[in-house]
Amino acid sequence: MSAKNHPPPPPRQEMIDAVAEAMRDFEALAPDPGLVGACPELPGIVLDRVLGRPLDRGGEEYKSTIKEYDKIREEYFQALVSHPIGRTLALLAVGPDGVKLMEAGRSPSTVTDTTAPPERAVRGRHVSFNCHHVIPKSVAVSGGKTAINHPRNFVLANTTRRGRDQSQNPHHCWHSLLLHPQTHNAPNAEIPIYVVRPLFPFYPPITQGFKSAEALREHLKNLGAPPLPEAWENRILAFSQATGHRAYSVPKEFHEITRAFGELYSKANREESANVAARDALARKVESLAAQWLPGDAYINGRQLGPDHVPKNKLPIIDSNSDQAPETAVPAKTKRKRSQTRIAAGPKVGAGAAMKV
Repeated sequence: MSAKNHPPPPPRQEMIDAVAEAMRDFEALAPDPGLVGACPELPGIVLDRVLGRPLDRGGEEYKSTIKEYDKIREEYFQALVSHPIGRTLALLAVGPDGVKLMEAGRSPSTVTDTTAPPERAVRGRHVSFNCHHVIPKSVAVSGGKTAINHPRNFVLANTTRRGRDQSQNPHHCWHSLLLHPQTHNAPNAEIPIYVVRPLFPFYPPITQGFKSAEALREHLKNLGAPPLPEAWENRILAFSQATGHRAYSVPKEFHEITRAFGELYSKANREESANVAARDALARKVESLAAQWLPGDAYINGRQLGPDHVPKNKLPIIDSNSDQAPETAVPAKTKRKRSQTRIAAGPKVGAGAAMKV
């Protein structure tokens, strides 16, 4: 039997505790479920104002962050689906097949039956979720690598591919519209950066709509899962209402730039010069559009919008105080079967985040 067929060791207590902390942060992040649908074009997310500086992707700090993340990614998946609420949310987002993959330390992937529009025959759609950093790996914040590679900074986002078309990739949408224009040509100094923080550990959190709590509970019962706590139930129902009780789709007005961000990673743009040119072109293309979503102290393509700037669209904004350490640190795995590193105590981040719209 090959090594990959052997079940991985269970997650360490440090990771279990860190996932529990992240779930507490999620619960405290948006006590008002109305915030989920505050901006129907981009439901279920808020902007989190952090102070950071873009990193050189060829530098040691960036490479070290990736190496440490790779060592804990597998057990993060396991710990998330071992958490009672995390498991139920996983069943809603990726189904039983996705949960089984996560139990094995793998990215969740499933086949979802969709009918769109209603008169068409039901067809299977392959859905893959990949784990992404809310505060990108390419941004250094005062909290350092511990904050970057902590479960509170992770989201499993749908990254479904249909050939080269990335138009339905919400992660690419967030980057093209909001993150790339802020970090591209940014000053080599600590600046405000508004990152996209989903209000769910999975995005989108559901593959179908639920018009009532009873419908949601019945669906969970069919999945063999207990009902969600009321706060999570209300948040799921608010997301369903914001999407018209249908599966989430990236708005058409963002398809072009979302595809363009995906092309940054195509074979045609692998050479450094071609990639730089593509990134320059995308940053210029989205300048005016990004300005419609970001506040005045944000930078777009190296220039600050200014104190008189008022965004046309207003996403809820939080400040998660990312300069403080998390309650639990997750050390990278060593060659030993179990790490003996103890949990580091420190002030909590995120649960006391201030919210404004």
